[in-house]
Amino acid sequence: MDDLPWPKPEAPSKQCSAAIERTCTKDLHASRGLSGGARMALCLALSSTVVGFLYWLAQRADRSELGLRTGLYGALGWGAVQAAVLFAGLARPPGARGSCALRFALALLLPVAFLCYLAFDAWSFVPFAEFAHGARAEHAFHCGLVSLFVGATVSAGVLLAFRGTDPLTPRLSGALAGLVGGLGGALAMGIACPSHEAWHLWFAHGLVVVALGFFGFAVGRRILAP
Repeated sequence: MDDLPWPKPEAPSKQCSAAIERTCTKDLHASRGLSGGARMALCLALSSTVVGFLYWLAQRADRSELGLRTGLYGALGWGAVQAAVLFAGLARPPGARGSCALRFALALLLPVAFLCYLAFDAWSFVPFAEFAHGARAEHAFHCGLVSLFVGATVSAGVLLAFRGTDPLTPRLSGALAGLVGGLGGALAMGIACPSHEAWHLWFAHGLVVVALGFFGFAVGRRILAP
């Protein structure tokens, strides 16, 4: 018996194959999704809308002209960074995107670079013990919640815009999408928030970018994988 050839399974009849094909292809229609450039434009438009809305709120709240101008310049500069990350990490087809090493380096260095920018943008520094208690800590907590909500909204928009487009590295792409959304939220709050103290900027604005990067990594496989 060991020397006998293994029997080949019988193929289904033509009628059975045709019935399977009809069932599986019922109501299917050829369609073309949005291009990578269109998805990227939608993400940038969402981030710009959020920044513009908070800029309008800050104007109504009589925020200082210098603070508004500084926040707006920062949003414009980092908006170009957002566009570069979207192009290198998400907008092109999976096989034509930057290498995994490049995209991984972006995911690591982007939040570090943003935290360094916040330190440069700070107007004042107080001892951490003074920041961690009282009104300063309460303000940072509430500002961080708003920044997290705004950033999560942008991150969700980026993830949904590119859903089902990465069969190779969905977690890495998710991390980049989360970082882009976190930048959108932090930059918008940088315009609306009156505080320019260093610890406040790092904890209430900067850590939101890091948190949403981890969030995108956690959900990337579920949303971005086909």
